[in-house]
Amino acid sequence: MTVAPDRDPTLRVIIVSLGGQIDSDSSAMQLQEMYPAAYLIACLDTPDQNVWLEVERSGFNLVCSKGGLGPALRKAINDEDLTAVDRAIAVCDSASISGRLGHLMDVELPKLGEVSLWRVSGRLVCTGKCPHQNRSLAQGEMSESIITCPAHGSQFDLLTGERVRGPSDFDLTCYGAYEQNGRVWVLPN
Repeated sequence: MTVAPDRDPTLRVIIVSLGGQIDSDSSAMQLQEMYPAAYLIACLDTPDQNVWLEVERSGFNLVCSKGGLGPALRKAINDEDLTAVDRAIAVCDSASISGRLGHLMDVELPKLGEVSLWRVSGRLVCTGKCPHQNRSLAQGEMSESIITCPAHGSQFDLLTGERVRGPSDFDLTCYGAYEQNGRVWVLPN
């Protein structure tokens, strides 16, 4: 699909035929850089759950099967709240973290890098790495909502990102996280 360089589309449909890997020509990251206001829809030929999640995680706003393309287009066209800032990234199936508390997983996400998912005080939380030396907090000691960095002892409140104790001079980066339609989603800031 080609779009004139002087036109910035507000809706872009990408037809994805994959054998388990994302084609570099249909990279969501490249398309988002070229057309930051575009809403990217990937249409899969076969509804393979692993491929579906990989495509969602790669940065497409919506993934559907061939039969779901019409309703997906109607939703995208009629949704007045679609902006580049509101683009959630699928992280995993809700079932893979159900019933677990504390650190759930670390995952690499487009534009965010490696982030950690946590369930703290009944809330789903997503954080970046320790701002002191860019280390994962996954192996840190956790007491209620406070996590201690295993590398240098900085402490952060996972619910707010606030630095409780140094040596870090900065707060922990936090991202919005939620569960919807059987998936866990992260909202980049």
